[in-house]
Amino acid sequence: MNIAIVGAGAVGHVAAMEAIKTTYVKKLVVADISPQAAEHLAQKLRGKTTADIVAARVDASDTDSVAAILGDIDVLVHAGIPQYNFTVMEACIRTKTNYIDMAADSPTWLLKQLEWDGRFKEAGILGIMGLGCDPGFTNIAARYAVDQLDTVKSITVLDGDKSVVDYEGFCAYFSPQTAIKECLAKPNYWSKEEGMQFDAKPFTRQDEYEFPEPIGWLDCYRVEHEEVATLGETIGRAKGCELVEFMYALHPDYVNTLKVLSYLGLDGDEPIKVDGSDVIPLHVVVTSMPKPQDLAGKIHGFSCIGTVVKGMKDGELVELFVYSMVNHDEVYLRMNTQATVFQTGVPPIVAIDMMAEGLLNQTGCIPPEMIEPIPFLARLESRGMKWYVSKKTTPVYERIEA
Repeated sequence: MNIAIVGAGAVGHVAAMEAIKTTYVKKLVVADISPQAAEHLAQKLRGKTTADIVAARVDASDTDSVAAILGDIDVLVHAGIPQYNFTVMEACIRTKTNYIDMAADSPTWLLKQLEWDGRFKEAGILGIMGLGCDPGFTNIAARYAVDQLDTVKSITVLDGDKSVVDYEGFCAYFSPQTAIKECLAKPNYWSKEEGMQFDAKPFTRQDEYEFPEPIGWLDCYRVEHEEVATLGETIGRAKGCELVEFMYALHPDYVNTLKVLSYLGLDGDEPIKVDGSDVIPLHVVVTSMPKPQDLAGKIHGFSCIGTVVKGMKDGELVELFVYSMVNHDEVYLRMNTQATVFQTGVPPIVAIDMMAEGLLNQTGCIPPEMIEPIPFLARLESRGMKWYVSKKTTPVYERIEA
């Protein structure tokens, strides 16, 4: 197979390093708006594989630019910012190239991407939307857990990280722009009565959740996220699911900083005039923050992502937590990156593994939970991203009238 990775940042690095571990990859194109970044990554890959490694400049906001690198490419992995998903998808339709991204610009945008299902089928290609860690692994974890139960009451996606970072300022472990936008957006949730709904404002729903040791209990907030847009309808409703939500563990200092940014209007992505020049406030904030790869080796602790599914099995109340937990320091020693980036970059390559083996050959646009979970999870573990299942059960006793 010939693969293109658009985006030579931290996640693109991980995806590329994973891709060249296989024998089926004959050509790998690494492309970025910065030709220097693309060539830097390409040079790191050459000599570690027999595949042909090509560096290219690409503007992900320009369909023609993306299409120009896809002449003989079988599958494209979009590792850039989600706001360019539609442009890249259009290029893939034009060139009949399979498509994978790691996130959408919002849950509503994800649903619009999935509406391209007919166009992808007509082109004879597959598009997988949101196949990173969360969304991505968490969707497949939800599918695995739902498949084990007779009925389902709720699906809760959890993201918790109790690490410390050697950095004094405001930072995010993944795309700062995406992190700020999703935390300050109105949180979404799904109910069987009303479908996807939105809270009036961020940080209104808060609860404490117990993560596996050594993380333990963390305060979590309901946050806007893509999984909520699909899990209820694709795998939840048929088993009676009543609620789907995403809960994100956030430190109080992080929450307060986000509230200040919002109060000052520094989360805006529309240009404003500053001394006669157009300035986008969010870009100013993001530019002042470190890139995720800059934090590699500076984060110490564990990252845990997964999905809690509550329901019934054989007359018992069952709670399944299917999760992946990764140590930032171990990932840095092994791959010179940090856990969140690693957990995001591996899943799309696992999907390509399944494509190469003929296990993922449908066409159209799908969310990750439509991938068969057992073969996916087996290949995920073989690439070093281990996953676990925690199970709690409670007997259900019938009430006997006297």
